[in-house]
Amino acid sequence: MHYFPMACMTRAGVFFFFMAAGYFLARKYAAASSPVPWLNWKKAALILCAYVFWIFVSMVVFGFPSTLAGWVANMGIGRVPLGGVLWFLRDLMVFVLISGILFRIPKGCLAVLCMASLILFSTEYSDSLWFYHRDMACNVIHPRGLGAFALGMLLSRYSLKELKDMVGKVWVYVLIVFPAVFAWEVYNRVHESALFFCMGVLWMASCSLLATRYLPRISSFCARLGPSIFFVYAAHILMYQFLIWLGLPEGNYWIWGLAVPAVFLTLSGVYFLLGRICPGVLRYIALKS
Repeated sequence: MHYFPMACMTRAGVFFFFMAAGYFLARKYAAASSPVPWLNWKKAALILCAYVFWIFVSMVVFGFPSTLAGWVANMGIGRVPLGGVLWFLRDLMVFVLISGILFRIPKGCLAVLCMASLILFSTEYSDSLWFYHRDMACNVIHPRGLGAFALGMLLSRYSLKELKDMVGKVWVYVLIVFPAVFAWEVYNRVHESALFFCMGVLWMASCSLLATRYLPRISSFCARLGPSIFFVYAAHILMYQFLIWLGLPEGNYWIWGLAVPAVFLTLSGVYFLLGRICPGVLRYIALKS
């Protein structure tokens, strides 16, 4: 995060997480034999369990508050949750809760909601509401997160194979155009536009498509790590703090360039170890289905 362009690249990834959540949840609803509930209390409660667990772990690392106001703030009510990254989980919990309502409304209305959430909150006038954990954006449930979630639900009418075929037709153009969009927005805008996020998702999909074609062994290895991704997301900041406490210098590009993938692989290993020792726990702390 000491390198601004690198930080910007990560934000399309957060956008993609919201999209993927909306996509797979809507696909599950469409295939369900029973009526879709208006409010998905069950899934939201599971996310709440994971949220509270990781907030508590963060308090063990960063310290417990001494006042009620401190406890409220650490839980992410009116400010960024303790640990920084857990704002994503807080927002996702709300989106999943109302996902039944979003699934039931007409697709045209959902498309309008999606476009309004993405475009209206991607302007220079909404610069206090953007995806970055050190400003006001993560103090509230961000409308752009809802737009990404709704976009995923809209795309759920297509199978993964159909989406892959679509990416296969445009990947050349995406790899040419996105770097230009990225460079212009990083150095000329206060924060990223909806175009940046959508192009960023297509760019990641295009790179993944090429990796599966030309680097199948690496792609297969990454895919096998997939189940651990939420555990890694929730715990990686805590690991960074631990490394800093051990004396790893902040801001050193090369050291952290090696440390970050090492942390990811280590946490993935912990996840799979827990899966062998106490698999039931992962349902509540890592959202394992």
